[in-house]
Amino acid sequence: MSVIHNQRLIAKICEMYYLLNMSQKEIASRLNISRPHICRILSQARENGMVEIRIKNPYHKETMIEQQLIEKYNLEDALVISSEGSNSGEQMTDFFREIAEYLDTCLTNGMNLGVMSGKTVSTIATHMKNGGKHLGVIVPLVGGLGAANPELHASYIAMQIASIYGGTPLVLNAPLVMSNAKTASIMKREVTIAEVLKLGRNCDVAIIGIGNVDKNSTTAKVGGIGDEDLGKLQDAGAVCSVCNSYFDENSHEVDVITEKSIGVGLKEIKRGRIIACAFGEDKITAIHAALKTRYINTLITNAVTASRLLQKNDIILDMDDTK
Repeated sequence: MSVIHNQRLIAKICEMYYLLNMSQKEIASRLNISRPHICRILSQARENGMVEIRIKNPYHKETMIEQQLIEKYNLEDALVISSEGSNSGEQMTDFFREIAEYLDTCLTNGMNLGVMSGKTVSTIATHMKNGGKHLGVIVPLVGGLGAANPELHASYIAMQIASIYGGTPLVLNAPLVMSNAKTASIMKREVTIAEVLKLGRNCDVAIIGIGNVDKNSTTAKVGGIGDEDLGKLQDAGAVCSVCNSYFDENSHEVDVITEKSIGVGLKEIKRGRIIACAFGEDKITAIHAALKTRYINTLITNAVTASRLLQKNDIILDMDDTK
């Protein structure tokens, strides 16, 4: 009888591997059976039901939702965090701590990191802890949001992350929106600003938020964008703000103020992994529109927001031709 049909021997091999924690090499040596043969036997045992592997995953519900998001929006990965059973302060602390831990696994030595402005990315930065890595360059992806609230500016966030992970923080010495397109064009040609924008387009990983286009958005509240420009975007149908880009509900780019804006557009980040963190009942439309562009690789959100996104049933656009 061949080894592959000797059920007693197969069972013994499985017990040695799964229960006694012996390596395939050790089993092969003890039983005088080739290592590739041991590997085939273990695979066959799982296929025919002799071995059943059960994982006690306390995050089973979240894992299922993550997979649904990945499939719906063609993502590379998703992180869904449940915040049940805690008060609001504990919820947010735990939420951002988990985000920071996840992001640490995405970073590697020498990596160039791009960061967006805003409350979400700023709060993530305050919860980051270095897992033993040293970054390359940390690049602000957009210009400043006005004179106040420096902690929300991408350049400040870049410096904060550099203080945790090392590396070189860059500063984008320009406002998010200039007074006119001509001035913006001159500013973008300045050597230092042009270099920062170039590095931003070629970053390895970008950590971004997704914002609404209304007076309650952080960008509008702190003066990053004025009422006139906000009105132009709303009149053109913009519902979401990501990096230096704006999109309508159908995920078409709204470029009415692009020429006078300073920053990297979402679709300009060609080779990097784009990780978006966004959540909240008021942001469902904005997040959905941003994800439909297919430019975002990874979504981090909470369980409530994820469930609402999965209820959205409009057709996901194929944006591959626009990349």
